[in-house]
Amino acid sequence: MSKLNVVMLLTITSCFSSIAWAYTAGPSPEALWKEVQILQKTHAIMPGSTPFQLGSRTVDPYTVDLANTLAISTIKKAGGILKVTRYSNGSLVVKENYNAHKQLVGVTAMLKAAKYDPSDRNWIMAAYDPTGKVLAYGKVGSCIACHVLVRHQDLVFAPPPTQLLPITTWKAFFSKQEMNPAYVAQIQKHPGAVVQ
Repeated sequence: MSKLNVVMLLTITSCFSSIAWAYTAGPSPEALWKEVQILQKTHAIMPGSTPFQLGSRTVDPYTVDLANTLAISTIKKAGGILKVTRYSNGSLVVKENYNAHKQLVGVTAMLKAAKYDPSDRNWIMAAYDPTGKVLAYGKVGSCIACHVLVRHQDLVFAPPPTQLLPITTWKAFFSKQEMNPAYVAQIQKHPGAVVQ
């Protein structure tokens, strides 16, 4: 089978499985990890994201944002991430976190499942180590508390430098970590991109 056929098969598989969860309470953490892996294998970069863009923490100074076809379609129909008010059920957005050597150190994911939790717009939040070990899954309060800053965008941040966290907010959520100096420089360079 050619590489193009494999990529097409993985993309189609991703679309159908996410659609299957669109009207349920959501998949298991392991099933969601399999969907994340499909996005990784197909390099399904989220619109507005670039490979190894700036991350906010020194522990993982680079990130890559991925999205499935439903999320990408929602973003394109709205005219960009900043204009999305509701993602389609079944939308999956993923952030890969990389260290200074550009080695994957963690993955976070958000899956929109219609019957999951209406109070948090039906987003399932998940965090994994690079091997797929579940670190957090479900209604993760610390994730939701930060993402509510962009509730007008259905809790999904735009990649930097389009949107940046204020330093005080960042320190409240990551109090035991150091902020990436390059991220701080982006805040100073793009003050209008700082979430209010």
